[in-house]
Amino acid sequence: MERVTDMADPRRCKASVGTGQCMTAALEGSDYCQVHAGSYRPPVKGLRQYLLAQAQDRARLAALSEHDDIKSLRDEIALTRMMIERLWNSAQSDVERMALFGRVNSHILTLEKLVKTCNQIEERLGTLLAKPTLLRVGMEICRVLVNRLSDLPNYEQIVDPLIHEVIGVIDQARNDTALALPAPNES
Repeated sequence: MERVTDMADPRRCKASVGTGQCMTAALEGSDYCQVHAGSYRPPVKGLRQYLLAQAQDRARLAALSEHDDIKSLRDEIALTRMMIERLWNSAQSDVERMALFGRVNSHILTLEKLVKTCNQIEERLGTLLAKPTLLRVGMEICRVLVNRLSDLPNYEQIVDPLIHEVIGVIDQARNDTALALPAPNES
């Protein structure tokens, strides 16, 4: 541990001790020396955006930043929606709801930003397809079916209903519904 000699040294630990401010140099990336930082140790490599003093916060930050789905904001969107619901449902009367309106509106604006950002990220990652794109994919699948089955006699009787069914499924698709596919051995 290095002691500082200059009282105005910017590296000086910010902790208060019985005689005033600590005279030990702070750890790199911290406002506190080794003694006063407690369990805090700055990351040796790959300095993170946030320097958190609590060990549990650092562990949680590490876990979240390494998570595969971190680029998805779906959990944050769901949490925000839950908070809006809870806040709104906490009001017992119309007067209370009117008083909460500003806070609810603020959460709704946050939700809007999260949804827009989530859609932008998913679009950039290629996990979100616009309906016209999905329709083009469906039409391409139908074209492949026609090309593969055109040598069969009366292939139109097989292909036409398939094409209508595929296009119907795409037309009815919404983002909040999951497409249930049968297992390969099912017909």
